[in-house]
Order: sequence, then structure tokens, then C-alpha cells
Amino acid sequence: MLHKIKLFLIHPLLLLAVIAYLECIPYESDLGKKVYHEMPKIGDNFQISGDLAVYYYNGKGKYSYGTADCYFSFGNPAWSAKYEDGGIKTVDAQIANQIPFLGNMCDSTSPIQFKKNIPAQKINLSTNVLLENFSNISHVACFFLFTLSLLYYFRFHFRKYWIAFAVSFMAGGTLELVQKYFVVGRSASIDDQVRNTAGTVLALVFFMGIRAIKSKKTTVRSSQ
Repeated sequence: MLHKIKLFLIHPLLLLAVIAYLECIPYESDLGKKVYHEMPKIGDNFQISGDLAVYYYNGKGKYSYGTADCYFSFGNPAWSAKYEDGGIKTVDAQIANQIPFLGNMCDSTSPIQFKKNIPAQKINLSTNVLLENFSNISHVACFFLFTLSLLYYFRFHFRKYWIAFAVSFMAGGTLELVQKYFVVGRSASIDDQVRNTAGTVLALVFFMGIRAIKSKKTTVRSSQ
């Protein structure tokens, strides 16, 4: 009974279903949906309606973050965080364009030096934050496990390595296309597919290494 449960838990179709679920959760953000027809408050991060650039308002003017790395270096929450939780406020263009531009937040000459202290429970426990972090190591880990599962189930097939690589590569590519055309707020990413493939290749090397070690031990035992 336990053996059957183990086989079920490591079955490629089950692992693929879990990966598909994680990759196809709709990404929904309030950013840009609600437009404020008022001046930002001092300390607000804001975005001009219809523009992707993000600014910081210090009461005298606006500073551009310039890059995502610059934005997050100040302790800001995820893009998807609500304005009420320290996120970005979308301001009407007619109002925002009246605010003088003072420079870039991450320039060495910028007088803005602070680190936001936002309660962790407000920025770390949302679905969107998990989705934003899924693209990093999780793609590699998920396809590493998926490929190992394929190799185990096709371990007696003489083309198991080619089968595992082909299935994993096509599965990753298909999921990226599904995200692009059928999932709200998600898009296809070449970088994600590279991570998927990296996980697949690591699994192939790992499996080959394990088999080589077992084969060597068997040879040593038989020669004794």
C-alpha cells in the first residue's frame, strides 16, 4: 500500500499538474485599476496613469526609481501591493505632470535616503508575491523533480534520457504559452523556459551520476 502511495506521489502526471497549477494561477493586481484624482502624499510611491514609470514624492517634487532594483532597494513591497499597504498609488496624469521632476532615486547625488518599514505580513503572504518569487529557483527545482520522475518511470527504456528531456522541454514551453494566452496577468518568458531547461539538465546529470555510482559499486562487489 505504501509503495503504491509513493508511486502515485512521484508520478510525472501528478508533478506536472502541481507545476501547471503554480504557473497558471492568475496574477491580478490593483495597480492602475484605481486612479486617484489628487496629489500624492509626502512619502508616496506613485505612478502616472498610462505610464509605467514609478516615482517617489517628497513634498517638493518627484524622484524616479528608474529600475526595479532601485525600487526594491528602498524596502518597497511587491508591485501588486495595495496602496493602503505601502504600494504604488496611480495618480491622474493632469495632476501628476504638474509635479516637478527632481532626479533619480538611486543617483549618488540623490538626497533621498530611507528604508521603508512595512509589516512583513502585509507584503509576504499574498499570492502575487509568491508568484513573483516563483520564477527564481522554483522553476529549476520543479523541473528537476519532474525530470527525475520521468527518468524513474522510463528507467528501463534505452532512450530514457531523450524522452525525459523532450517531455520536460515541451511541457515547460507549453505552460509558458498557456500563461501568455489563457491566464490573466501572466505572460510567456524565455528566462522561465531557460530555468525549466536548467532544472531538466541538472536532473539528467544527477540521474546519470547516481547510475554511474551504483554501477561502479556493483562492479566492485562482483570482482571481490
